[in-house]
Amino acid sequence: MQYEMNIEEVSSIARKLHFTVAASEVESELDKAYNDMMRRVRLPGFRPGKVPRSMLEVRFGSQVKGEVCGRLIEGAYREAAGDLPVIGQPAVVEQGEVTGKADLTFSIAVEFRPEITVKGHKGVAVDMPVGKVTKADIDRAIQQRLSSQTRIEEVTDDRAVAPGDMVMTALTLTQSGTELVNEPGTMIQTIGERFYPGVELLLVGLKKGESKKEEVTIGENAESASLKGQTVLAEVTVVTIQAHVVPELDDEVAKALGHDNAKAMKKDLTGQLEDFAEQTGKNQARVGILEKLVESNEFEVPQGMVDEQMNALVDELRQRQAYMGRDPSELKFSDSEVADLRTRAEFAARASCILDGVSRQEKIEATDADLDAKIQEIADQQGQPVEAIKGYIEQQGAAVTLKARILEEKTLDWLIGNAKVTRVDPPAEDAEEKKPAKKKAAAKKATKKAAAPAADASASWNKSMKKDELIAVAKDLGLDVTTKMTKAQIVEVLESA
Repeated sequence: MQYEMNIEEVSSIARKLHFTVAASEVESELDKAYNDMMRRVRLPGFRPGKVPRSMLEVRFGSQVKGEVCGRLIEGAYREAAGDLPVIGQPAVVEQGEVTGKADLTFSIAVEFRPEITVKGHKGVAVDMPVGKVTKADIDRAIQQRLSSQTRIEEVTDDRAVAPGDMVMTALTLTQSGTELVNEPGTMIQTIGERFYPGVELLLVGLKKGESKKEEVTIGENAESASLKGQTVLAEVTVVTIQAHVVPELDDEVAKALGHDNAKAMKKDLTGQLEDFAEQTGKNQARVGILEKLVESNEFEVPQGMVDEQMNALVDELRQRQAYMGRDPSELKFSDSEVADLRTRAEFAARASCILDGVSRQEKIEATDADLDAKIQEIADQQGQPVEAIKGYIEQQGAAVTLKARILEEKTLDWLIGNAKVTRVDPPAEDAEEKKPAKKKAAAKKATKKAAAPAADASASWNKSMKKDELIAVAKDLGLDVTTKMTKAQIVEVLESA
């Protein structure tokens, strides 16, 4: 397209793009539009394709000129914007008339991503809180791994039914003398019973062979619609008791979990916990550096950048809602929550500008080799072939976004590598709670793309763990996960915690 463009600087980030499209280009587009209309339009008294252009100009001139003007503006802007650091949505603020005899002029207001010169980015003093891995942490991690080897065994000693057991039960349910259920042997779950919820309360405390007769109300979650909410006379007899048994750690169990022996398993888990604590501290130090640089470098942030970060935050929350089996459209925010999201979005936008500035000043780049290494890492984490991950990235057009994330990671690593880092003990939980919530949340979000989540070392997990182990960790943290979720989805929920 033939056009000229001049850029007017309105402020440090605001620009006006002044366009002039050549009259010959305008005339050519008008000719195409009218020729196309001649083929399509039907008017009384004229054969198809024979309506005079002069008549079309009279009847449809305003419409055609408007459509041509829109196409010319869109085409010229799209070509020009590809080479400009435009952020957010453009707005046409001035527009000339389409005649075909004169040049078309128009102006578009945009915001540019700021290219700031970051001050004081070298030698930033920052604390790096690294938690000590305790014996309790190691024992908890071992138990989490052992829980994946849980098996169901029949109870052979003379103990009573306990919550969590499964009980083979002789069961009858009657109502007003009418027998509703007669099961000589049905398995009742003492936790999460689906068929006869309410009956399990009678079984807890009974021993094998013992019976109990009592009125119960069947829960509303019963799978049998005819029994839901019904008050019945239940008689139960314990036939057998089965329990979930977590094995003790020994060499055989350790080998089943992928370790050489029990001693090696303890050593491996200790190393993983220590690595996790180290990475957690490093991520918190990254946050601290960004907080200081954002505070010490004043600059104007484009509203478009803040809006993009805001939309990304909301999309992430809706995605997590979907992963948890809830309807994303039902996610609503109060005024205070919207204000908090806005604060986080502005911090993330400022942090992004800071990282851009540092990478430019220090000539940090994300190379094709870096991209290949990241794709290999993703493939290893998801247990997928590298070719499959590459194909997905190409299909989604995500290579540019992934490279931007890699550049952020490398820049954060550079910042902490050139900082004055002091290793300290993590703050006590009560002290952590006293920190301003908005500041904590904003800082956490600002480094989320490039840094692993900050979490207590005792809540240990890693992406190499099995799906059922990750589910156990997530539930221990109070997160809402289900067995229907993929391993990748569970990992994302844990990373977002």
